[in-house]
Amino acid sequence: MTSPPASPLVVFDRVTFYHFERTTPALNEVSFVLPQGSLTLLVGPSGCGKSTLCMLMTGIIPHLLGGVLKGRVIVDGKDVAQTAVKDLALSVGMLFQDPEWMFATLRVEDEVAFGPENLKLPRAEVYQRVEYALETVSLSRFRHHLVWALSGGQIQKLGLASVLAMQPSLMILDEPTANLDPATTHAVHELILRLREQGKTIVLVSKELDEFIAEADNVLYLADGKLVAQGPPREVVLQAGLHMLRAGVWLPEPTEIGLRLREKGKLASEALPLTIAEAKQAFSTLSFAPDVNSSPQSSVLGPPLIEAESIHYTYDRKVHALRGISFGVREGELVAIIGQNGAGKSTLAKMLVGLLKPSSGTLRLFGKNAVHWKVADLANRIALVFQNPEHQFLCDTVFEELSYSLLAKGITDPARVQERVVETLHQLDLQADAQTHPFALSEGAKRRLGVATMLVGGGVQVLIVDEPTYGQDRRMTERLMEYIRQLRQEGITVLMITHDMRLVEAHIERAIVMAEGRILYDGDTQTLFTLEEVIHQANLRPTALNSLITELRQQGITIPAGINTVEKFIQAVQ
Repeated sequence: MTSPPASPLVVFDRVTFYHFERTTPALNEVSFVLPQGSLTLLVGPSGCGKSTLCMLMTGIIPHLLGGVLKGRVIVDGKDVAQTAVKDLALSVGMLFQDPEWMFATLRVEDEVAFGPENLKLPRAEVYQRVEYALETVSLSRFRHHLVWALSGGQIQKLGLASVLAMQPSLMILDEPTANLDPATTHAVHELILRLREQGKTIVLVSKELDEFIAEADNVLYLADGKLVAQGPPREVVLQAGLHMLRAGVWLPEPTEIGLRLREKGKLASEALPLTIAEAKQAFSTLSFAPDVNSSPQSSVLGPPLIEAESIHYTYDRKVHALRGISFGVREGELVAIIGQNGAGKSTLAKMLVGLLKPSSGTLRLFGKNAVHWKVADLANRIALVFQNPEHQFLCDTVFEELSYSLLAKGITDPARVQERVVETLHQLDLQADAQTHPFALSEGAKRRLGVATMLVGGGVQVLIVDEPTYGQDRRMTERLMEYIRQLRQEGITVLMITHDMRLVEAHIERAIVMAEGRILYDGDTQTLFTLEEVIHQANLRPTALNSLITELRQQGITIPAGINTVEKFIQAVQ
């Protein structure tokens, strides 16, 4: 006997929403139903309305952020427009793109307990929920740490723990793994699947779809505020996959390859892999050209700008963040700093801009010992874009923010300021947001603005960007990397702290891999993916493309070396 379909937990009925003082709707006539106990992937390019849709389910919109709502949103039987946020919080919990928005206390344990305590639960149950949540996200040993002393990845875990402790029926996770290392990302993915098995209804916004696209019950594809496609993942990808790729949505690499080969007539029309296993079978009859133009262009490098020798750093004489690391960076290099959460990457970045000094060892910057640099002087030569760029914003509009950066560097001529700001806005696709408050930007746009504020005045020799692709769709990532290539041609050195292994494989020549305050590997990225022990120790995982190529070669298929992007894979197919 067939079991009856699950009753809907969420209903959107012809929902249109206008943000405060905006004439273009963020959402336009959106209708869908989410059954109880389902996992839904919410995908779309940056700025398409995903975060707006998520906050409508919590009541934050329209009750706290204002705006005009037309249509009806029903969550757990409650009409959102008629229900207070505090009452909706009994049914729905949301992990924000920036979890720091959520925090209300000073210590990790207190933050996780804050929600259950406000539900007036018995002390024993609060304690039980806190233990469960901290253990689930592997933060138990950090329970007494200050919230603001955590790394970016640990903050992401704390946000998730705070939602778990509330035990809501509906969990909305907006980029829950964006600051997590690849192995921890995999663990969170497994957790989400377990939560669904326990009856939770989950809405997931993520560009990391590799492990979910075949497991999800539904996909909602938004573009320009409209629901372009909805339904089971395979149906949505078949219907709108090419549209999604062109709009900037990140699809798993095997799926993208399948879509593009089908479009070129090089793959059977019924074959559309969603996983590596499916791609291994679908691509088993492909043949490849013997050679691919894959040799990386050699960069002409200048003199050493950063020289570190046996650097140590200790917080409060207890936490050993850096344990004797040594490396050098030359003018014009593009280097990725990667590794597990809490490995010391952000500590190193702060040290390079003078915010921290080595506890021991020698750090030379631009030929001068770091202990002799003043932060203000160093800021004119080396710039850091934080994981949370809004911590650096000072003004009320994007235009004013960039203008202020120029004024701070002594550029005061109004015509020159206007020219430089307009040029920079265009380079990073921010011209439409010139009069927008920086805090009102999407997370991806905030990161582009953070980069722009550091570079708009010129003079910077080294740029350090911490998780630059967080919140960026495919189109914006490519545009950002093109901007970074232009910077390198101008002689600017770029250090990129990232967990985005797809970005590392496709764009980065050299990687420094860190774990527990030490450097495990320093060399080219193609070699890195062959070092299983380093990958394991640093909590990294090969990309889907890398794993697929390995699987196909094990089947006896000859694939040329140097294929590190989907584009090169497709070019090599005969």
